[in-house]
Amino acid sequence: MRFNATAIVTGLALVFAADSLLAYPLSLDQRKRFKRYLPGVFAKLEAQEPVHVVLLGDSVAGGYTPIESAWETNNPLFSYVGSFLNLLASEFFYTGGARLLNPPPGGSQTVDDLLGRSITFENLTIPDGTALGGLRRISTDAFLHHPDLVIIQFGIYDSLNRVSLDTYKHALQVSINEGREQNSDLIVIGPTLVNYGAGAMNFGIARPYSMAAKEVAAANGVMFMDAGQHLLSRFGGGVLPDTHPDAAMEIVEDRLRAIFQFGPELKEKERIHTGERANDYLAQSLFQELKDGPRPTKFSCTGTASFNRNGGVDVRLLIRNLTDDAQEGCIGALNVGDGLLPLQATQRFKIPAASTTQLAFTYTRPFAGKARDGSDILFPMQVADEFCRFSFVLEDTVSTKLVELPLRVGPVTAIWKSRHFLNVTDRIRVEWDLINATDNASSGTFQVGLGDKVGQPTDFSVSPLGVKSVFSLFDFDADLGNTPFQRDVWIQTEVNDRIVRFNHELESTRDLVLGENRTMKRWSDYANASPAGENRAQRRTEGELTYRFEADEEALYLTISMQGITVPDLGDEPAVRARLYLDARPTDEVLSFGVVEPIQIYTKGREGPGSSPELALGCFGNGYDMILDSEGVTSALVESDNGGMSVVIRIPRSYLHLHEWDLGSVYSMLGFRIDLTIADPSTDGSAVFSNANTFVSHSPTWAFENKAIHSFDSKDARSLSVLRLSRQPVQSWSVRIY
Repeated sequence: MRFNATAIVTGLALVFAADSLLAYPLSLDQRKRFKRYLPGVFAKLEAQEPVHVVLLGDSVAGGYTPIESAWETNNPLFSYVGSFLNLLASEFFYTGGARLLNPPPGGSQTVDDLLGRSITFENLTIPDGTALGGLRRISTDAFLHHPDLVIIQFGIYDSLNRVSLDTYKHALQVSINEGREQNSDLIVIGPTLVNYGAGAMNFGIARPYSMAAKEVAAANGVMFMDAGQHLLSRFGGGVLPDTHPDAAMEIVEDRLRAIFQFGPELKEKERIHTGERANDYLAQSLFQELKDGPRPTKFSCTGTASFNRNGGVDVRLLIRNLTDDAQEGCIGALNVGDGLLPLQATQRFKIPAASTTQLAFTYTRPFAGKARDGSDILFPMQVADEFCRFSFVLEDTVSTKLVELPLRVGPVTAIWKSRHFLNVTDRIRVEWDLINATDNASSGTFQVGLGDKVGQPTDFSVSPLGVKSVFSLFDFDADLGNTPFQRDVWIQTEVNDRIVRFNHELESTRDLVLGENRTMKRWSDYANASPAGENRAQRRTEGELTYRFEADEEALYLTISMQGITVPDLGDEPAVRARLYLDARPTDEVLSFGVVEPIQIYTKGREGPGSSPELALGCFGNGYDMILDSEGVTSALVESDNGGMSVVIRIPRSYLHLHEWDLGSVYSMLGFRIDLTIADPSTDGSAVFSNANTFVSHSPTWAFENKAIHSFDSKDARSLSVLRLSRQPVQSWSVRIY
């Protein structure tokens, strides 16, 4: 026995010795960096104490793979974040590596089944997740197990869904605030590269969100790492001198597609999810930045931007060579979201040692459709972001990097301070900030319009790089009955004979009371376009839908009545889908910035009970952190005496426990939005729920001519209308600007 014990001890010593070769003592600078950004985690890692991590992000961070043979799909152990955590564990001699506490069914908890202490982590990523979805996890289950570190990576699906940058930044800020309050360290990671966009190459669509995330992190002293920059630097490479700049950018773009390689089994082109090779490199590169900071660069860049007379934007880019050698290469401008496209996207440059060169780019704003007064609408600028975020790919014959500049656009940019209004009656006050992008005072006039109401030009002056707040009071059309309506709303500036109009859309819905019937509109009739991605004419349903709420001490009730609607009988397949978005937070929070998830109801095409999928945690707003049984939400499809059909839904009062539920009070409010879709049978006999057959109470989207322009996120509580738990008629409206 004594011999065996000696052997075991010797074996353990060899294991620890081998592990010590995998990690090295941190330098003084590295220790300072850990203490600055991860003080709590670093103290625990050095003391070999348990460390717990929560991962918030989308399907890229969550380990999705389009082919099963690549790795265990939806297991973040195999994403770049899982590999990053394994490197962190190895550095601090956690021999068990990273251990996932909630793997997918049948999935692995560790990459290698090793003994010893582990860094544990929870996967709270969301497929197609946005920063608002992350906020829902932040306000419900992210801190249940008191994480030492929270890693946040959003921006990909925010960009694809055109979530406004101010909403994205607001959600990140609230998440950081909550992390600080819970004494968790935080790392914010910018989105990986996404193969969508325009300009020099199709990789620009998510870059404004990376810049915005970097700004939020910097303002809070939180560590930020740019995943997209790391990937482009590794896979872009250099191009031979004197290569035509268009060809150079095409070569770099072709190389970048290696990020999405999954092997010959993948038949459809992948544009979002990173492959194994990219994940491995990204983990190592991010971990190196965690220890050593961003890599030094050969160049620094500044610039200016100004509106031109065609409604587009001219950018002057100054590139300074920071090295003692001459530098040359190509630079390519990427599109700015969907709103600005470079006309001449690529140029060559040569810069002597320690010198500067200047390049000029012109961006056009695409035609987006016609306003209701017949005038052209150019694709609008971001509704409430003072910067226009420009991205360039710079190739210097040896390597490639992203150059990114958030710039104010001169001479003056208008941003919308107010986008969401409650209790509107006879007037509405809309506020803007006029932002001077120049270092000289700017003077001119501004003019505003709402529908057919157009104000007179008003003089203004803004100090150098200053901000001037202005507002307008519009008479509100309170005699429109109960019908939701939309209006063009705009502000126009004229400075130095240069006229720029900032267009958006205003949507108004009259507050609803219990027992009151309202009509639902077809999506096509109301939004005047198909949702994003559906750019073809579609068959529309006929008939009329109305809805009505009731409430008592036991429950909230919703009835959606259908007249003249043919509901197909698809056997056991669902034929009707209803979705109810409901904000049931306390009165002082309801309809403010927050996130909700819809309750979904499915019924067959004949009388009978409906069914609901699992209710998302926090579906009724921030703070609803209880797991709710979907069977508690009852529903049915019933036939009425006049031959129509109705969907009836009952939500228990106990499910809405945070709300005061002051029945009879006009001040007791819920936020709501409803849509109902009649199924079309597909060729294989299953149900297809298309937007062609969708009716809505209202829509949070500004759309024209088959193009979704801007919107509130569908899950943003500010996109909802008001339901007052009273039967007393009201003359108030809720208003949103998209």
